[in-house]
Amino acid sequence: MKFLFTIFFLLVVQETLFLATADRKFIENTCKGTPNSHLCLSIILADPKSKNADLTGLALIAVARVEHEGKVTIKQINALKSSRPKLRPALDNCAQVYDAVVKVDVPMAKDALNLGNPKFGEDGMADSVVESQACERSFKQHGMTSPMTKQNKAVEAVANVARAIIRMLL
Repeated sequence: MKFLFTIFFLLVVQETLFLATADRKFIENTCKGTPNSHLCLSIILADPKSKNADLTGLALIAVARVEHEGKVTIKQINALKSSRPKLRPALDNCAQVYDAVVKVDVPMAKDALNLGNPKFGEDGMADSVVESQACERSFKQHGMTSPMTKQNKAVEAVANVARAIIRMLL
């Protein structure tokens, strides 16, 4: 009996290790197809749902990260409006574009992925990239230096990773 239990235990451990390795390999291969594989891996592996996710699940994890970055950016915009009122015209534009990212682009991408229509998900992430670039340009248009370059580039990079994963579904 003890012998059978030991064999059963070893088989379960071996199967678990195999699945973990297979999942990791799937994630690594997926991320290799994105413009920033290191960023992709950090996003995907940070989410416990990635352990059992298919490609759509990985795309949803990346889209959720775009949403998170958009919300972080909105908080940054609101803080800057208080501390640097001279930047208000550009910040107002940034607030509008990031509101669109969080309230329109991300929900559109999530819905599209959940409904099996990845093309609209890709469109939502492409628009998120455009919105982050529009925020950055708004400072130049007002003759100002952007205090948000790092965050705008972060949103752009994450949205490009999400977009690349979604493209794999097309």
